[in-house]
Amino acid sequence: MGPKEEEKFIYISSLVLQEMRGTLSDENRLFLERWLQESVMNKQIYRRCLDEAQQREAYASLQHFENQRNFESIKAKVSFHPSTNGSGLLQRLWPYFAAASVLLALSVVWYWNSDNNQPVQTELRTVNDRLPASHQAIITLSDGRQYALNNGEKQVVIDGSGIRYNDGHEVATINASVSARIETPRGGTYEVTLPDGTLVKLNAGTILSYPTEFAKDRREVSLQGEAYFEVAKRKDQSFIVHTKNQQVRVLGTHFNINAYPTATQTKTTLLEGKVQVKELIKGQNVTLLPGDQSVNTGSQLSKHPVNIQQEMAWVYGKFNFDGKSLRQVMDELSQWYAVDVVYKGDIPDVSFFGGTFRTSKLSTILKILKDQDLSYHLTDDGKLIIEKK
Repeated sequence: MGPKEEEKFIYISSLVLQEMRGTLSDENRLFLERWLQESVMNKQIYRRCLDEAQQREAYASLQHFENQRNFESIKAKVSFHPSTNGSGLLQRLWPYFAAASVLLALSVVWYWNSDNNQPVQTELRTVNDRLPASHQAIITLSDGRQYALNNGEKQVVIDGSGIRYNDGHEVATINASVSARIETPRGGTYEVTLPDGTLVKLNAGTILSYPTEFAKDRREVSLQGEAYFEVAKRKDQSFIVHTKNQQVRVLGTHFNINAYPTATQTKTTLLEGKVQVKELIKGQNVTLLPGDQSVNTGSQLSKHPVNIQQEMAWVYGKFNFDGKSLRQVMDELSQWYAVDVVYKGDIPDVSFFGGTFRTSKLSTILKILKDQDLSYHLTDDGKLIIEKK
């Protein structure tokens, strides 16, 4: 969610609060009604804002929200004060209404089974909690030298003279090495600036291989996992990303590739410019424009428009679970928190909506991802067990 979208959410939240207080003007009421007509989800969120039981649940969830600086900032923006002229019931419930509004503004709250809106308590032993991903990576040079990158930094720069952190401190000299590989583990992320100035952000569990010096007519790298690219523009030197089932060719643009080896699809999402995607079995090609995503199943290549904010949530430091199934959500959490997910028995096909910040502990996420039929349990050896209650 960009700044403009966040401001709109904050404004809508303030209108909901005004309506609860009985101070909403006719002009603002029309604005609120137009927002309600924009989507079914808006109507669902609005109804939950007016539900006392769910406001109490939202207030409880607020206690687990860990970014207090953002909370205080947004709380101030929505005029977080009860009316002294309100009814007794409204006065008593005001903390719940206000908490729900702030959580709505942060796009944190309310993940429900699409078929049942009754929240229940998620089971998790916090003693075995998992922290979110941190800055971790290993660089391996073609001559065999290997370096664990400082987790106090988040980016390395590669050029003809060597490898250094973004603040200038040297990691290693290149010497005779002709190629390198940077690898983030599960639970780790890092950024790398390649010799041509291209910035690559690596998600957890990702490997990027590249030459220490690009050829004159082309720039080629290989990817396994997920990465966001901001390719430096070079008119006569194309940039090519190789994955297991496809190659992506650009001149200079911003795009994201999701190509985890355990996934059944490779997804390429374009933010800026133009890219050509070619699958390697049948040789099919598609050209992407901003807002397009290609999906490669290994034998079939297609493209369709997508919500960029949702697809790129990880780059912005957020989870976005809109419309995702339980297994899709757990695949993300498995990479980010370095846990193995184990399903026991028949797991219902539930879906979620909403999003939250990636800085939360695993227990916080699981308390938000509540479902009436499921129990979550983290074992001592790092397995997340999911089963029906």
